[in-house]
Amino acid sequence: MSVRKTRSQRIAMGVIFGLFVLYALTLLYPMIWMFLSSLKGSLEYETGNSLDLPKKWLFSNYPEALDSLVVEGTNFLGMVWNSVWMNGISIVLGTFVTAITTYTIAKLQFPGRRAFYAVILFMMMLPIYGSMASSLQIKKQLGIFDNVFNVLVSSFAVGGYKFLVLYSFFKSISWTYAEAAYIDGASHFQVFWHVMFPQALAPLAVFAIQDFIGGWNDYMTPLIYMPSFPTIASGLYLYESKMIRGMNYPVYFAGIVISAIPILIIFISMRKTFMTSLSMGGLKG
Repeated sequence: MSVRKTRSQRIAMGVIFGLFVLYALTLLYPMIWMFLSSLKGSLEYETGNSLDLPKKWLFSNYPEALDSLVVEGTNFLGMVWNSVWMNGISIVLGTFVTAITTYTIAKLQFPGRRAFYAVILFMMMLPIYGSMASSLQIKKQLGIFDNVFNVLVSSFAVGGYKFLVLYSFFKSISWTYAEAAYIDGASHFQVFWHVMFPQALAPLAVFAIQDFIGGWNDYMTPLIYMPSFPTIASGLYLYESKMIRGMNYPVYFAGIVISAIPILIIFISMRKTFMTSLSMGGLKG
């Protein structure tokens, strides 16, 4: 009986493994196809079989992409820089503001605490795209549309699943840590910065990586709120829409491949951070 069970388990695991292999191939195929297409000539791409290997491997398409992919007077490197500084400001400020807000609501007792929590939950129920038009008008009236202040102000937004996860995380931390710090004369901010914040670095790092990947690939937000500062995502989108005729697609694909390299590096180097589960301790009876 046990032999039959073992064989059935092996068969089931083999089927599951085969399905996952097929699924992985469906994800890898577009990337491989785009990489091979980026090494072809424009005529070969237009007239040849898309599945064939390049007759001549044109690695020169990559430096050409850095020069020819220009949108609104911003070249490829300029678009990369816009993506870096926008994401950098949003991640640094957004992570700190979200952490200190969730800690305050989760751990400190003050009037209106439950009201703040209820308002944030209510805001999470509102459709984002339904409020985009009003948000655009508000930013124009405040004078923060299409400038760096828009990124700064937007970084102070708190909500979403990050708020719920961090709220539960800070709730689970024993208050004994804070009491020990208060006995030593620490202030509220010192307790947060030196005691609570370091314990939340692991989930905050995961959120920061996710925000960077999401912000790097987001083309809608800079397209609407920061049209004078095309990012790598919005810039490539605008370039494709404006150059739909007569566009050198291999060079365009080379730009896409280059834009994907930072994300691949971050994901490969930080993959353990995504997978590692958190365990807390440190209290003694």
